[in-house]
Amino acid sequence: MFGLVDRVVGTVKQVAGSVFGDEDLKREGELHHDKIEAERTAKEAAAKAEQEGTEAELVTREREIEVERQRLAAETAADARQQQIEREKAMEEQRIAAETARREAAVEQAKAAEKTTATKQERAAAKERLEAERRAAQLESEAKRSEKAADVLDNAAEEIA
Repeated sequence: MFGLVDRVVGTVKQVAGSVFGDEDLKREGELHHDKIEAERTAKEAAAKAEQEGTEAELVTREREIEVERQRLAAETAADARQQQIEREKAMEEQRIAAETARREAAVEQAKAAEKTTATKQERAAAKERLEAERRAAQLESEAKRSEKAADVLDNAAEEIA
């Protein structure tokens, strides 16, 4: 409303200056119009600047949100990769433990087999030794009998002769 009053005042002064031939009054009326136009332009510029500032803030905020979204996505991806690495590490540790256990079991089985084989070989050797001792005793016994038979034959030959 204030601008309307200034516009009317400016028009009245301009018309009065023209009617009365007062150039200063006419110029004053034109200045009122220029002042109103400048105020309107200033208000429009201020509104536009405010709108552009708001839009700039909005764009800035959208960029900040996008940067934050990207950061969170990267962080989530890094967390997921870290979890994957930890799962793979645990699986590898389990595989190594299983392989170690399998190898240790194989070594134990080999030791047991060697022990069994050694025991069998020891038994066979002991059996062979006993058999050899028995044969030796048997041969010794046969030798003694042969000696006795030879003695008997010698005695009988001496008695005959």
